[in-house]
Amino acid sequence: MSDQLTRRSVLKRGSGAAGAAGLGSLAGCLGGIMGSGSAVTVGSKQFTEQKLLGHLSTTTLKENTDVDVKSKVGLGGTVTNFEALKNGDITFYWEYTGTMWATLPPKHDEVITDPQTIYDKVGKEFKSEYDLELLDRAPFNNTYVLAGNADWVDKTGVKTLSDFAKYVKNGNTDFKLVMDAEFQEREDGWPGLTEHYGFGDAAKNLNVKTVNPSLGYQIAGEGEAALTMGFNTNPQIIKYDLQVLEDDEKFFPVYNPAPVVRSKALKDASAIEKPLNDLAAALDTETIRGLNKKVSIDEKESKTVAEDFLTENGLI
Repeated sequence: MSDQLTRRSVLKRGSGAAGAAGLGSLAGCLGGIMGSGSAVTVGSKQFTEQKLLGHLSTTTLKENTDVDVKSKVGLGGTVTNFEALKNGDITFYWEYTGTMWATLPPKHDEVITDPQTIYDKVGKEFKSEYDLELLDRAPFNNTYVLAGNADWVDKTGVKTLSDFAKYVKNGNTDFKLVMDAEFQEREDGWPGLTEHYGFGDAAKNLNVKTVNPSLGYQIAGEGEAALTMGFNTNPQIIKYDLQVLEDDEKFFPVYNPAPVVRSKALKDASAIEKPLNDLAAALDTETIRGLNKKVSIDEKESKTVAEDFLTENGLI
């Protein structure tokens, strides 16, 4: 980063006479980017992925704008952040489209599995209901998955959930699956999955064991089970070399994160939009899994991981 000019460093250097002379031709270009120095406060939830999103946001805004950036990373849970956003205690935080649709009011029972459809619907709804804006969504999807032991996947050739359904319906039920009790009961979990993919009757012959979800990754990774339920961005998938089965018929709900911003604040500090959209575009599933791993498994500081990522990817 020492050899790289950020928009912020250019602005600082421009404060001196020599800098002003050398950068005069650039000042006009930066004017539209830098904004007017408004203040924003960044919130986040308390788990690793959300803290990373918070630190990624605060760092890129500090380096790429002259906005006064304050941090409330790790503020609390979903409701705490949402209420703080509505009350003006924070300017924005990253929320998942599936959470906006199904958990925050007005809640919806309908399951939407197309990323753009749910993004468009919650964006329109949150603007109308709360005068909040959604910036670009990140490509990564923190939804439910079935993840298989790598050797089992290679041996069976089961790569997708359609493959899995066909494999089970063909009478292959002599293997173990592990999942938590909630997933076994949720309509957007195991019961709905077996119905959607058409193997509900055959699934009754499977050996399904109830475990704590945090243990399922290890159990499957070490070969004590063939498959586990999990969450798509969990770094245990990397640690235990698990293979996520593709949801090729789109059953599971979509959970793409996007910055949810107070509309007035976005107008007052329009400079924040481009850096946050650039950041969102860089966060696919493999990337966020890797960043989560550096924090929760490799025990690195989330702020440092965020800064390193932004530097290595030319975002600051």
